[in-house]
Amino acid sequence: MVVFKKVACLTAICVTFTGYVFSQNTVSLPVSLNKLDAFNKPGKNWVAVSSASADFSKSQNIKYKSGEGILLNTSKKDGTDLVSSQEFGDAEIDLDFMMAGSSVSAIYLEGRYGIKLADSWKKQNPTLADLGAVEQVTDNHGKAQDGSAPFMNVARAPGLWQHIKIKFRAPVFVNGVKTKNARFEEVSVNGTTIQLENDLTGPTVFTIFKDEKASGPLMIKGNGGIVAFRNITYTPLQPLPSPDFGNPLSKRRNAPVNPIFLKPQNQPYLLRSFLMFNHIKRTHVISMGDPNGLNFSYDLKQGALFQVWRGQFLDVTEMWENRGEPQLAKPLGSVLGLSVAPVLATLNNIENRWPDSVAFDDLQNKGYQLDKNRMPTFLYSYAGADITDKISAQANGESLLRNVSVTNAPGNFYFRIAEAAAIEKLENGLYAIGHQLYYIRFGEETKPVIRSTKNGQELIVALKKGSNTLSYSLIW
Repeated sequence: MVVFKKVACLTAICVTFTGYVFSQNTVSLPVSLNKLDAFNKPGKNWVAVSSASADFSKSQNIKYKSGEGILLNTSKKDGTDLVSSQEFGDAEIDLDFMMAGSSVSAIYLEGRYGIKLADSWKKQNPTLADLGAVEQVTDNHGKAQDGSAPFMNVARAPGLWQHIKIKFRAPVFVNGVKTKNARFEEVSVNGTTIQLENDLTGPTVFTIFKDEKASGPLMIKGNGGIVAFRNITYTPLQPLPSPDFGNPLSKRRNAPVNPIFLKPQNQPYLLRSFLMFNHIKRTHVISMGDPNGLNFSYDLKQGALFQVWRGQFLDVTEMWENRGEPQLAKPLGSVLGLSVAPVLATLNNIENRWPDSVAFDDLQNKGYQLDKNRMPTFLYSYAGADITDKISAQANGESLLRNVSVTNAPGNFYFRIAEAAAIEKLENGLYAIGHQLYYIRFGEETKPVIRSTKNGQELIVALKKGSNTLSYSLIW
């Protein structure tokens, strides 16, 4: 069953707004993470390291190497908070973070207003305890109230680098009297907006200050578990152009009035559509949405699994409104882009360059089949070989499982699993792709090879002449 859901943009679920446009005069400034000298008296639980990695199947597990460039809280509990020496007012804060399994933390603007960080991987219905939540405000009697859960959960697996961007407005005081509340204008995680226009009537819980001021330090919580940070920058924001700009009705630009969202209910749903990828309209695309929130898109003329995402499925507004001329579907949630290049190629030499595409008539698409759980197997022929390509969302929500069978394979035939700037072999058949953006996991029988390319590295498997089977999981 699938639901076509029309949603007015005045509700929280309409997250297509891309934020305010500020003057381009502002410059993003880095916060040094080399010797912790950007922070006031950092506790022993905070160290500077050169690399960090974690086992997503274990709690409170991050391995690291000494050095510079990454800020790491090493304490599983009872660590001290980290407070910047510099103070900020209106600012946009950008940073990368890596959660250990079961860890929690928080970022506090001005040391007073908190955004939750947490290992919320695989959770479908986020709460105030999850990644990206605006923490509750403490009232005059010390009681927590309000708070805001994120629109959707876009958290990735422990051990993967994630990104958060926070646009914050400081409270305004005139003659010592507060005339405007502090406000989170927009919070995005992994490129997806999850909070908009959250007014804060006072400091949130677990802060170091109980009063309010026009500026204050950046604070990172240090007593909720192991977590790493890198690439912290801040950008001073230009003043608001008018007193009415804070009106929520004035800010929602470039969003459809009644977007139509496609939501699978009790079983997976497959949709044929056009879809933009890397600024090119792909015309032979099928996307699958699963009720547990694992979604993907597949190019039928390239045999390419080219993007995956968690959370809500598709915005199909442009397939229906105004006669649906663009026929474009748009993924909802945080998209992990892969590659639209073919996964199979003949290489006379293993050093040969991987082809960018297959000529339109060289790949003979034979449609797809659905198993009893409505998981698709794509069928096609290429270079004389017959290929079945089954992609299944795992019931536990952990990964997509890909099973490929190749018969009549010619000589020098290869399967490319991934291409990225960097690929790292971990333990037990696990590989970290793209400086820890996602994982690939193989069974013991598969022996992939990491090869260097002009743009980075590729993970490929040599196929034997004749029949082959290949299986791996994609985890993010």
